[in-house]
Amino acid sequence: MEFGATMKHYETGSDSVGQHQQFSSATVAIRAQKKIFSKIISRNNVKLFVDDATIRLFDHLYQVLKTTYNKMIAEKVVKNIIKLIVKLGVVMRNEQLTIEQQNQLAKIQRQMHQLCLTVISFGKVAFSYDYAYLNALLKETYRRLLPLIEQILSGKSKQRLDMIFEHLCKDSVLDSLFRADGQHWKLLPNVVMDLEVLIDREKL
Repeated sequence: MEFGATMKHYETGSDSVGQHQQFSSATVAIRAQKKIFSKIISRNNVKLFVDDATIRLFDHLYQVLKTTYNKMIAEKVVKNIIKLIVKLGVVMRNEQLTIEQQNQLAKIQRQMHQLCLTVISFGKVAFSYDYAYLNALLKETYRRLLPLIEQILSGKSKQRLDMIFEHLCKDSVLDSLFRADGQHWKLLPNVVMDLEVLIDREKL
């Protein structure tokens, strides 16, 4: 069985998490990785794709989304991001990408780097936040991710990608974090710090 087909086969599992449990990005990340790795590669080769700085970013995002939408949507968005990261990480680890797909991935990585540098700049330079510019960067990131996700993962992963960007691109979400009068503006320095850690580690 081809690896891509294997990935698609195992993406049909349940997304359910106990409704009475407190949401934890770290727990979701570990569960997603264990579930996928148990199907694809031996346990001796398991390595985490999601580090502490990334987990903290997910937790910040969860707080923003929970206020803007609700707890259920916030959990779903963060879980979908984690699952896509892990699934793409597995494909990359197993060197299953064609040359064209590797080129696509390189463009995505450059796009993500630019997006993160923009967030850092908005966080450090007072009154520099520009919703239209950031929204355009997010949409371009989606546009670059979409064909790769469609080629190597499943239709369900495409739905996850759609759901993520549908909720991230709303002005109410971004304004609450980047505007000085935003409800979550005080989280922004922490977001900037964690993004800088990832860039220093060459994770982004």
